[in-house]
Amino acid sequence: MKALQKTQRGVGHLELVEVSIPEIEDDEVLVKVWASGICGSDLLIHDDKHFYDAPVTLGHEYAGIAEKVGPKVTKVKPGDRVVADIETRTGWLGVTRNGGFASYMSIPQDQIYVYPDGFSLDHMCWTEPVVATIHSMQERNNVRAGDFVVVVGPGPMGLLGVQFARLRGASTVVLIGLRADEERLKIGKKVGADYTLYSEDAPEKTVMELSNGRGADFVLECSASAKGVQHAIDCARRAPEGPGGKGVIAFISLWGEPVTLNLDPVSLYQLSINGAWSWNGTESWERAVNLISRGVFDLDSLVTNRYDLDDWESAFDNLRAKKDVKALIYPNGRDWA
Repeated sequence: MKALQKTQRGVGHLELVEVSIPEIEDDEVLVKVWASGICGSDLLIHDDKHFYDAPVTLGHEYAGIAEKVGPKVTKVKPGDRVVADIETRTGWLGVTRNGGFASYMSIPQDQIYVYPDGFSLDHMCWTEPVVATIHSMQERNNVRAGDFVVVVGPGPMGLLGVQFARLRGASTVVLIGLRADEERLKIGKKVGADYTLYSEDAPEKTVMELSNGRGADFVLECSASAKGVQHAIDCARRAPEGPGGKGVIAFISLWGEPVTLNLDPVSLYQLSINGAWSWNGTESWERAVNLISRGVFDLDSLVTNRYDLDDWESAFDNLRAKKDVKALIYPNGRDWA
């Protein structure tokens, strides 16, 4: 079968290669991949700015159908529609263990979650991003009913963050992006942002005006830019005296390089910054599967293109150029499930 692999360390070295269909162990499942979403971290691996092993097949936002199960597998049967936690006993699927940019992948049953029969496989590909959203906005932090929320960065994670803030009962949701993000900002308005602001226009001033000078109770930073981080700091609710912890900032970005910031406001205004990488294991994944199964997110608006595996270079290039928001790659085509 064909697989999109990071073949060796360094910038580039992403190639379509011929590999064998994986052999499964007794407690593993052979999954025929329906699709895998391209994540910003896949672009970082291509650029040698993210951790990985090589050679490795990329792709960790996947969904598929169980084709074969090992003799010790009890909770999955052939034909089940499945996704999986990427953190396995032998590495991260799509990062340090072979992932979903291939026709088939092997997954230990302990990592697998089953969706209802007939459920949208495209929507299932969003499970890992929704897990990360839950972790950043509910588990590591707590967006509360009535909060003024700012989301910096109108990429897939930012657009999920807008929707999750609405789900949690935010009173106001502001989305910040570049002028070059105009189409993404329009999608942001469609999926729940009350206001969209341009990074080039000092958005922190508008946030202070909209919040009567208080600033945002919660800021989700997912722009992966130094300027975006500075916006997050400058938009957060200030507590110049008395009890701190008024303005909470969640970092979900990976920058892949050092960034320069003005951190004085963090001290002066007693801001709280929490990293939000990963998740709380089974609990997070079960929550994500439940929410997606109930259709609480508008996911169709976020998928702007679909590609065959052979067209991966165009897919990566279009994401870098912001021609797409979320792109899905279909290693086996789109007419078999």
